[in-house]
Amino acid sequence: MTSSNAPSNPAQIWADDLCTQLEQQRHRACLVLCGSADWHQAWLKRLIRPDWQGVFISETSPHPQATPQNPKQLRHLLGQETDFAVFDADAGLEADALGIVGGLIRAGGLCLICLPPKADFLNHPNPALAAFLNYPLTPEDSLKGFQAHLWHQLHQHALWLEEDQIDPAWPDLQNLPSAPSTPPLNRDVTQPTVDQAVALHAIQHVAFGHRKRPLLLTADRGRGKSTALGMACVALLLAGKRRITLSAARLPQVQKAFDAVESALPRLQQAGFHVCEKRPGLVIFDIDRKPAEICFRAPDDLIRAPADTELLLVDEAAHLPLPMLFALLKSHSRTVLASTEQGYEGSGRGFRLKLTEHLDTHYPGWKRHTLTSPIRWADKDPLENTLNQLFLLDTAPEKDITDPTLIRQVQIERINHPAELAQPDNRADLQRLFQLLTQAHYQTRPNDLMQLLEIPNQQLWVARAQGQIVAVLFAVGEGGLPNEPGRRFQGHLFPQLLKRHTHHPDWLSLNGWRIQRLAVWPSVQRLGLGCQLTAHFIEANQAEADTLSVSFSADAGLIRFWTSLDFQPLHLGLKRDQASGQHSAALCYPLTEKAARLTQQAQQQFQSEFAWNLTQPFQHLESDLALAILRGQPPALPSHFPNGYLQDQPFESVAFALRQWTLGQLTQLEDSDTLALWFRKVVQHQAWSDVVAASPFPHRKALEAHFKNWLAEQLAPI
Repeated sequence: MTSSNAPSNPAQIWADDLCTQLEQQRHRACLVLCGSADWHQAWLKRLIRPDWQGVFISETSPHPQATPQNPKQLRHLLGQETDFAVFDADAGLEADALGIVGGLIRAGGLCLICLPPKADFLNHPNPALAAFLNYPLTPEDSLKGFQAHLWHQLHQHALWLEEDQIDPAWPDLQNLPSAPSTPPLNRDVTQPTVDQAVALHAIQHVAFGHRKRPLLLTADRGRGKSTALGMACVALLLAGKRRITLSAARLPQVQKAFDAVESALPRLQQAGFHVCEKRPGLVIFDIDRKPAEICFRAPDDLIRAPADTELLLVDEAAHLPLPMLFALLKSHSRTVLASTEQGYEGSGRGFRLKLTEHLDTHYPGWKRHTLTSPIRWADKDPLENTLNQLFLLDTAPEKDITDPTLIRQVQIERINHPAELAQPDNRADLQRLFQLLTQAHYQTRPNDLMQLLEIPNQQLWVARAQGQIVAVLFAVGEGGLPNEPGRRFQGHLFPQLLKRHTHHPDWLSLNGWRIQRLAVWPSVQRLGLGCQLTAHFIEANQAEADTLSVSFSADAGLIRFWTSLDFQPLHLGLKRDQASGQHSAALCYPLTEKAARLTQQAQQQFQSEFAWNLTQPFQHLESDLALAILRGQPPALPSHFPNGYLQDQPFESVAFALRQWTLGQLTQLEDSDTLALWFRKVVQHQAWSDVVAASPFPHRKALEAHFKNWLAEQLAPI
């Protein structure tokens, strides 16, 4: 493509050669422009082709071919493509935005990052940090660690131009990787690649093979995963299936699947399929006077009313809460879950571990297939490599420590200067830390790395075995706030939550640390490392804080873990979290007398309110979670058992007495399926029909007889 600028200009010649090479190789690249604002603009004019359209990651854009894009809105562009993207350090560099852009830029395109000179950049506050700092901190207070990390990694793994070079030595384009094979840009999208063909075969096996044997289809970005789902829909229609359902968090996430169906319409029409209706998220055909359809349905709609479908294909499964995925698997006999492994859309290893553990337990015949060959761009893509290095996604798992005796020699230490992790010499520790933090959370994003290296009010503790980090605890400072009625301070989750729900302003003034992540390497879990690390953290803060707190998406195991360390449950959110699909719990460990008094008052209030709320807002809360919370509190006062119920006294006549007796006996009653059913009926007031449906008994009479036999056994030793 010929530029309108004079070809005799060496800078323009280099820019043209770069764009030509990327186009020929079907690669993208990251180019850093380090200099003044005017110099940036001159280079942008050289680099941006006349027919390109791109985005400028800011509220405004100085370039006519670049649409301004707020970084918070970038996620809505996922699934689309752009020729280029421009970042300017003066407008702020947000890690998530860099991650998203890596999936938007088409083959042949550029990610352009405009930086000031090194000294200015490393010392200048990043405006993008403002949204992540607790009041009253500002970007000026940040540790500047992510900026140092960004500088080191981009200097090593991106193309780099500097204004102050005396002899302009443009980066040697011969050093850019060559694609091992470069499919043409106009490749027939109706024909699967070798990688996609294997995926299609696996999907067909789900559709025509044994029931309840789901497939997990994974891929990095740009591997044609969503397109493969659309190809599978077409192949299954041709093979005789007539009702296929696609699902995802949002309809645009399956657009590429519907695009693949659209591309195959001529082939389907030749086979006798006539399009009766076509609109976003729905294609209905007529074949031999019988209907066939490919439709989109939202996941929550599928849970309320499971689809009468022959195959359910869920794209970007990591965007859905795990409980929602489990419900979809349970209610649909033939299911394919597709998920992005890396990049912004990816979930981190934590999601994968939890999902595969569930599949192993409940669906022993499940299969997994991974798409490895890129399609939207060629293999060995320079931009993908740059972002993988920047966000530590290139990390191969280190050798696991499997000898439990080594854990007895563990060393626990606080990393007093987290920003130093950004230094190249500390990269191995930073990689290991981020791997651990990824496993500890349902979804981990690039912004989490940015916060780790930038937040000044943090404590970072690690446990090492043989010098290798095997556990990490990450906490942020909260509290010390003034009582200003009606004001909401940025951050400070725990004190503001407790002040709101107890209506006691003293929670705001307490100084505390909230544990955001606690993670142990999988091969050495359940050996007490988490308890050991937390105990050191508690001891170190005895004289420095009023409270230690933790907030997380609650499940029974986590509640039992934290209450075993004497953290007190003080809150459970009424609504399920959108990301995890679970209720958010908050627990507290008081360190001072004042904090202990407030905690006791809040605990008593929560105990009574939670027991009452089990009859309505928490009526369908998982019984094991409810039991764990109740057992983590001081036991209710013992209550007399209404013996008449074991004779012929109706349940409704003694329901309140049975509930009070049960609440007072929770620490004595052993966990069992019967206790779970009894708890749902007696404590949560669930309908008999719902409890019977969850039991192995055919009707209420049989279930109630079982309850009475079980109660007689419980009462015998008393």
